[in-house]
Amino acid sequence: MEEKYGGDVLAGPGGGGGGLGPVDVPSARLTKYIVLLCFTKFLKAVGLFESYDLLKAVHIVQFIFILKLGTAFFMVLFQKPFSSGKTITKHQIIGSLKIPGRKEFKDKKLNDPRKLVRN
Repeated sequence: MEEKYGGDVLAGPGGGGGGLGPVDVPSARLTKYIVLLCFTKFLKAVGLFESYDLLKAVHIVQFIFILKLGTAFFMVLFQKPFSSGKTITKHQIIGSLKIPGRKEFKDKKLNDPRKLVRN
């Protein structure tokens, strides 16, 4: 009688030697990923070198702002948010940009600080 949970764990489902080991991948596909990895490592090294030189001339807050602005620009290009989905109406744009003033809070009872204090 065969043990249910014993034996060689790495042997695989057939009991043979088909468990863990190297995966057969076509060399052309693997080469493409290795070249891409090397290219991104090179770009990272160049970016670190250039950012070091740039930080000597620019304040850190300005540098981070420029960095975030650049990455946001590329993310907008990749995600294409303006080409899909429902369009936003002019009324919705104005409503989202509207800053609440005194008129909106007049109806609320919290505008008088004396009413917040309980005796």
